[in-house]
Amino acid sequence: MRSLHVCQRLKLRVIFVALSEAANTHHSESHFDHSTTERVKKALRYSAAEGTAYGAFVGLGDHYIVAFAVALQTDSLLIGVLCSVPGFLAALVQLCDAWLVRVFKSRKRVVLTFALAQGLTFLPMLSLVFVEGGRGWWLVFFASLYSIFGALISPAWGSIMAEIVPENLRGRYFSLRGRLSTLATVATFLVAGILMNFLVKGQLWGFAVLFGAAVLVRLLSWLFLTRLYERRGRAEEACHMGAREFVSALPSTNLGRYMLFLFAMSFAVNIASPYFTVYQLRDLKFSYLTFAVLETASSLAMVFAITHWGRLADRAGNFKMLALASALIPLVPLLWLLGTNPIYLGLVQIFSGFAWSGFNLCTVNYLYDATASGQRTRYLAYFNAGNGLATGVGAMLGGYLAPHLPTVMGYHTLTLFLISGIARGAVTVIFLPQIREVRKVSKLSATELFHLLTGGRPINRRISHRRDIRVHPHEPAA
Repeated sequence: MRSLHVCQRLKLRVIFVALSEAANTHHSESHFDHSTTERVKKALRYSAAEGTAYGAFVGLGDHYIVAFAVALQTDSLLIGVLCSVPGFLAALVQLCDAWLVRVFKSRKRVVLTFALAQGLTFLPMLSLVFVEGGRGWWLVFFASLYSIFGALISPAWGSIMAEIVPENLRGRYFSLRGRLSTLATVATFLVAGILMNFLVKGQLWGFAVLFGAAVLVRLLSWLFLTRLYERRGRAEEACHMGAREFVSALPSTNLGRYMLFLFAMSFAVNIASPYFTVYQLRDLKFSYLTFAVLETASSLAMVFAITHWGRLADRAGNFKMLALASALIPLVPLLWLLGTNPIYLGLVQIFSGFAWSGFNLCTVNYLYDATASGQRTRYLAYFNAGNGLATGVGAMLGGYLAPHLPTVMGYHTLTLFLISGIARGAVTVIFLPQIREVRKVSKLSATELFHLLTGGRPINRRISHRRDIRVHPHEPAA
């Protein structure tokens, strides 16, 4: 653990050296003077620590909400409601995010208020252990509050972070932060699985312990968030495009087509995504320990892969790496059809973590690249709203279809996996050719990308290692 801590500090130091160099260039959207650079360095250290605490929060709380529903003997349709209604509501409230920033007069205040509220929602959730009757519906209600509060954090936090992390460093910094967060998620999730494995007869009490611990680590995360640095004089510009105009403009701009791609992918993914937990715990009757180990395999793969994705995204561009990850994503649910052996499924989870680490990292970084800083909160809110709606519709459709579909190898859930895999592939083929990169990057062939992604050196040694930090002008209606 000490060597890991030293390693991460060295990586932060490398990033901070590059940040100091960026302070001396006038081509970056995030140009700082020397004093601002020092404040940004301190804020990014605290943000890395906050990401670690938040990862523990996810591992103890978020990852066990659906498992809690299964333990409450909730049927598939209500699990579909649990995985869709909170997303619907979270999507709708994000349309108010820019208004909240004006009311609170600070994006940081929005982040702090709703981060605290999000953590506290696990207190009533854990109280369901001690009541009888209607617990499934109460879980939907509290999970909805949890999702709503989390959704209100995202645009404001993303807007602040996009301003203080220069675009040529986003891949490296966010991959490092993501690695720390994922490691914390892995550790807490695995410990929680071991705990639940020893509390089979009193498993509901185990969930109360997990959710109580989740509250504590979210409070720690909140303390780190108080050190978030919001640049003064960077208030959001007026964005006159309403939701209706935004929707009508989606097919006509590069950013709009990119968002349509993500909305469609979220829909296709969430037809099956909520039901992997159901399949493992209810259909295959895996123990909580086996369930935790399989999820840990995916998370560890993300930890080791995300750094490579981040470096390549900085160099080759977020879109090119997103396209590569998008070609792998459709295979994930299809591989679950080929076996039920935990060892085999562990290998599938490793592949899944590798693919999703690249997709998640490059998705957000591309969005930061493609949005102007003055309007980023509004567009992030629109994106999150549309993504939440697509996620909710996909999950609800999956919940409705699950009991009515013919079985594959004896399971309805495997049929959902098949449908989701086909839908993901269709989305990739239809939408990606219509999207382009938005900043200047090195041109690398597919072979060179493969060598770099697997840790080797590019075949063409004449390629410059200098990163161009300039961006193309944003489209007026993007």
